[in-house]
This record gives sequence, C-alpha cells and structure tokens, in this order.
Amino acid sequence: MDHEGAPRIREYRGLVVFDVDGVLFKDIFLKKIVQSKGIVRYLKMLLLGIQYYTDKISINSLLLEGYRLAGSLDARKAQVTANKIRRVTHIKETVDVLHRDGFYVSLISAGIPNFVLKGLSNEIGADHYAGLDVQIKSGFFRVENVRLISKIEIVEALLKELHLGWNDVVSVADDPNNIELMNMSGKSIGFNPSRVVRKHSDSVVEGNDFLEILPHIISEERLPKKLRFSWFVWRREFIRKTIHLFGCLFAFLAYAHERLALFTLGSIVTLYLVSEILRILGVSFLFLSYVTKKALRGRETRGIIIGPVLLGIGTLLTILFFDFKVYLPAILIVSVSDTLSALVGMRFGKIQIFGLKNRTLIGSCVFFISACIILFFTVPYRFIIPAALLTTLIELTPFYNLDNLLIPIVTAAFLHYAM
Repeated sequence: MDHEGAPRIREYRGLVVFDVDGVLFKDIFLKKIVQSKGIVRYLKMLLLGIQYYTDKISINSLLLEGYRLAGSLDARKAQVTANKIRRVTHIKETVDVLHRDGFYVSLISAGIPNFVLKGLSNEIGADHYAGLDVQIKSGFFRVENVRLISKIEIVEALLKELHLGWNDVVSVADDPNNIELMNMSGKSIGFNPSRVVRKHSDSVVEGNDFLEILPHIISEERLPKKLRFSWFVWRREFIRKTIHLFGCLFAFLAYAHERLALFTLGSIVTLYLVSEILRILGVSFLFLSYVTKKALRGRETRGIIIGPVLLGIGTLLTILFFDFKVYLPAILIVSVSDTLSALVGMRFGKIQIFGLKNRTLIGSCVFFISACIILFFTVPYRFIIPAALLTTLIELTPFYNLDNLLIPIVTAAFLHYAM
C-alpha cells in the first residue's frame, strides 16, 4: 500500500478518511475484477468474501487469494471496471462541503490499486489517497504479494503533517478491516456497515446519499438547512409514510380476492424480514433493502426495523378475522391517518402530549379529524366519534411502533361488536 498527495500548508479543522469499497463504491473492486475471469473464479471469490466477513480469514488472505484468482490484469480494463462500479450519490458535493468547512479528505483502501484511486481522487476532489502499490508493465499488472501497511500508520503520518490529533479524525467505513481505525478516531461513521462494524460506530448512516454523513461531522449551525439532520429525518419520514400509505391497497385487494391479498401480504412480510436480517449483516437484498435504507429512522440503524412487520401482521389479521365493512375503515385509518399525523406533527408540532417525544397535539388532532372523515364514509354516524377517539388513544401508545399492530385490530374489533 502506498500513498499520494502532500497536504497543502494551511490549518485544517480535521481529517476525514473514507474507505472506498462498500462506501463510495456500492460494490467491491476486486470482486468485479474476478467476475470477469469466469463463473468458477467468481464463486471462489464470493466464498472468500463470506469467510472474511465471518472472521474466518484475514483481509490480507482475502486480497492475496482474490488477486491470485484475478491473475494478470490489464490496467486499462481494470480502470474501466472501476469506472463502471455504481457509486453512492453526491460524493463530490460531500467533499466540497467538507473542504469549505476546513476538513482534509483522504481515500484509503486496502484492496484497490493506487492508479484507480488516483482517478477517483481527482474526480471527487479528495486531498489524498492510499492504496495498493502495483507495478504496471506493458499495460498489465499482477499482485503477487499483498503487503498491507496499516491504515493507522498512514493516518498517523497525515496527522503529523497536518498538525492534528486522533480526536480530529473522522473515519467512514463499512467492513471489519477498518475497526482499529474507527476505534482510534475521534468520530467513526458506519456507512451501510456490516454487523460487526455497527458495534464500533459512533453513528450509522444507511442509504445511497453520501450527503447524509455531513450532519454527523459538521455542527448544524455551519450547515445549510437542506444538509441538516432535521432535513434528512423529515425526508426519510416522508418516504416511510408514503410507503405506509400503500397499506390501504390491501383492503381493496382483499375485497376482490382475499386469498391473494393474504398470500401477497404474508410474502412481503417474510421477504422483508429476510432483507432486514441481511441488511444488519451488511448485505443488500433485492429492492427491499434499497427502500428500507431510504426510510430508516436514526434510532433504527442498530437492529431490525419492526414497524413494517407489525403493520403487515396487523393488516393481515384484520383481513383474516373481520368483514370488509369493518376492516376497510380500520386499515384506511392506520394507513392514512397515521401518515398524516406523523408528517404534520413532525413539521408543525410544538406541544407534546403527556411528555411523549413523538406525539404532538397537532399530530393527534390531525389523526382524529382524518379518522372521522374516513369513518364518515364507511360506518353509521353514531359510531364515528367513539371509533375515532379510540383509534386516537391507541395511536398515543408509548410503545414504539405497536400502534401499527393495534390500530387496525382494535378498531376492527370495536366496529364489529358495536355494529
């Protein structure tokens, strides 16, 4: 591993270190290189990756065996492969903001050759890069022996030149090779991290927008409004509740074909649980993982997001045990009223109810009014106020996400026995 780029003579607020594979790149460079060598070598590479992430082999063994599978490599084709790897969005914009706030930005990768990192560094405007030092002869290179220089040593050399200390370091990474660096850094951010890296991260950011790391590095008052933590929270909640709204479609699908609705809903819940388990392990699963990451709340990055599961189970049980005239308003309320309550409460809510952090007076009022409107069109008039009051009280439950399960079931049960 070698490093390039001498620090410019100026005072820096801090040093931000980005890993590349799995952070800036949405895939692994070496894996993509081996993939071009045929299916057998590719499967062997995948097995090596599993062994690495389950702590069966070291990063050095992974790279040594991986590049052995890759064999002799065309440098130009390797660069083209790197350029084709999908990246997270707004990398350059993130680096620009960090520069304006006085941070020095370094790319350090254990498994990517320097000539590839040089191109990436120039493209995004990073100040420094460090990767595998390979010799290119007649346009080809071969990694015979992988001798890793510790990322710690590279960062320490940078800190000395920049006149900074470890408390000034922010490390952004996703895989176990970075744990020592993260533990020594003043702040560590796991970006779409593996399970073990989550435990060593001060903050966890999941998704495709690299700008979301900024509020974890730069204080709110130094950021424009649309780069502040509150903006990203609102954006994620909007996406989350938009998905929430689709729950009402199952009420109408069940009316047309109940078995199909139950099978579809049960399948979605099952696939979602599988995708969540894989997400915690650092593996994306089809489209579900992509959607989940965009809708994550800040406090949900350490474990499985249970809210959609409870909503799915609540909706499924309501359809299974009650008639259409009862489950229709119940499912509409949990889908529509809960969505409106959350978005309005988050945007305009000032007065908290009973000291509950996520329950505001205006949010509950919106929930009650929208529930009344839904009930006005679906049940006899005398049941509107009692049912709306009941659902509003359930929505105030302090147990996180439990309202997703209780609102449809309890509302349907009340209307069933009342009517």
